[in-house]
Amino acid sequence: MMDNIQGSSFSSLQNKLVSLVSNAGRPSKTAEKTFDEPRVSTQRQNQDIEAYHNDRQKDELKQELILLSGELNKEMKRINTDINFNYNDDIQGLVVTVKEVNGDKVIREIPSKEAIELMKKMHDIVGLIFDKKG
Repeated sequence: MMDNIQGSSFSSLQNKLVSLVSNAGRPSKTAEKTFDEPRVSTQRQNQDIEAYHNDRQKDELKQELILLSGELNKEMKRINTDINFNYNDDIQGLVVTVKEVNGDKVIREIPSKEAIELMKKMHDIVGLIFDKKG
């Protein structure tokens, strides 16, 4: 049978076998690409999934705060007080406003307008530092 494989085909087969044996245990260039690409793709998918869940949690928290502020406002009206709860998108939290009983004069706002402006600026600065909107 070896007589049939004589010549150039035998030497090319022999070269391939020598190449395979000498590279045994080392990943080939094509194998590296096929192994790295799924890993990178999986990492990106995991990051995308995590970002989606974070956004969804933020949306759920926002909805809960809006509902809670509505319920609190109903309760405050029921007991005849002028305390108002509102959700503020800029600070992503509740703002409490205390007004005079007979008028529209604001006695206190928690957090204050100055604190809200400071928080907005801090979000912008953090966004600039990390190259994204805060």
